[in-house]
Amino acid sequence: MRKTFILLAFCLVAMGSYGAKKKGKFDYSVVFVPEEGGVKFEKITEDADMVADYNDGLVGKTSGIFGSKKTNVLDWWVVPQIAVSPDGKRIGYINEKNKTTNVMIKSASHGGASVQRTFRTNVQGFSWSPDGNTLCFTEVRGGHQGIYLVDANQGTVVRQISSGTDNDYGGVISPDGNTIYFHRGEGRSSYSIWSYDRKTNLFSNYSRGMTVCPIPGQKSVVYCARFTNNNESEIWRVNFETGVEEVILTQPGKSYTTPQLSPDGRWLLVTGSSKSEKEGIDNTDIFVVRTDGTQFTQLTYHPGNDLSPVWAPDGKSIFFLSQRGSVDKVYNVWRMDFNL
Repeated sequence: MRKTFILLAFCLVAMGSYGAKKKGKFDYSVVFVPEEGGVKFEKITEDADMVADYNDGLVGKTSGIFGSKKTNVLDWWVVPQIAVSPDGKRIGYINEKNKTTNVMIKSASHGGASVQRTFRTNVQGFSWSPDGNTLCFTEVRGGHQGIYLVDANQGTVVRQISSGTDNDYGGVISPDGNTIYFHRGEGRSSYSIWSYDRKTNLFSNYSRGMTVCPIPGQKSVVYCARFTNNNESEIWRVNFETGVEEVILTQPGKSYTTPQLSPDGRWLLVTGSSKSEKEGIDNTDIFVVRTDGTQFTQLTYHPGNDLSPVWAPDGKSIFFLSQRGSVDKVYNVWRMDFNL
């Protein structure tokens, strides 16, 4: 899979400037850095699992002009790349092999062999349904991104949700199992939130936004990410019924994407832009913020890219993709403690 294809997919998020030169080299085989002291990190997959990096297209750099300023920015693929089963026993990731990408499932606690759950050519992200029975994935077919469903436990029958002529990404199934939220792209930074009703087969369009995060017990309210006029991404809470829209997390020169609500409903887990102070390396890191916008906290500081985090069902740990622990900067699934 070519990196140029990922860039043309228009589902990367642009970050703040990274103009400073690298200050020093870093050994990526290091599992954690001093700023992460006291946090337990556990490697879930191995290099042999061939976790997809889309030929380094997960995170990259792009030059361009945003507003009146010429700048270099950090981009990353925002569609979730890993998912945890509702019972916490299994972890899913995207494998890249023989120029195809597919969802693989393995034990979240003791590793071991993986089981292939999609048999496609170009899967680019996925999520697990709240009841544990379905995987909702994004795939490219015929030059368009689309939303598809497949049984999470057995069988290979795939149901197509998207029309096949649009570019739809990041499907996620609502807590009641009836609604599939996704975002539709019509060009870089032009994303809107849509839904599909599984009972009526009707599509609905709501507002600007991407990477929807539904809220249990609140059918008309979601968290999402939105671009600013400076091509930076913020985290918002949007009420489709009342029209109330609130910004939860924003920082000039930074971007944050793919909000994930904690099981207790108190925290949002996000991927964000960062820079390692000692090495001067621009990268992605993992952050949390209270749902009221307070107690914003950076969780990872490794110069390698940390991204696509998801909560364990008990809320006590976080699964994420990372280049840490690999001298060759290979991505693997890791787990870290969460005790704020």
